[in-house]
Amino acid sequence: MDHKFFQVGLENAGPPDEFIAMIGFIFCCVGLAFLVQNGNPYLALLETPVALAIGLTLMGVSLLAGYLKKLPTIVWHDGFASAGLLVWYAYWKPQFNDDAPMFFFFPVYFATLTTLVTLSLINRAERFDLDSIEHLRYLEKITRFNFGSVIGFVIVGLLVTRHYALYPMSMTFYIVRHTMVVCLESVERA
Repeated sequence: MDHKFFQVGLENAGPPDEFIAMIGFIFCCVGLAFLVQNGNPYLALLETPVALAIGLTLMGVSLLAGYLKKLPTIVWHDGFASAGLLVWYAYWKPQFNDDAPMFFFFPVYFATLTTLVTLSLINRAERFDLDSIEHLRYLEKITRFNFGSVIGFVIVGLLVTRHYALYPMSMTFYIVRHTMVVCLESVERA
């Protein structure tokens, strides 16, 4: 049997670079939800001031690396979102009851939303038709929030614990804006 038949076109096979978009954030969200759901004793380590300091440092490093263009967009966005999740848990958990459902449901929501936009939009951006690309560029141009504003909104959402829905809303804007930026980068590379 000729095995070359099965190898035709495989030199370019494999997931695109964007396949890994925010994969660290997805794994962090699923991991946190799993730990919270099972009442894992390691959660106490994530509530410490050290965990908060590590998260804030990683957020700052990710932002600086993105600003200085030292990391690709998908990497520093992933680092910022993952570090933000750590900051959120470390800063918010001591202020709420142990059985607060948001510490399970929000990470599941974030992981689901990020996975859906990655699989349905980001991984297919290179196959967008010209009309779709023009609409995406138009949406990107008229969007009232540039990415810096969205990052500021996420940081404010982390700080304001009285409005528990503010952080998930800001992260939703962040994920949607991340999707637009990465799709446009992918289209422009193609």
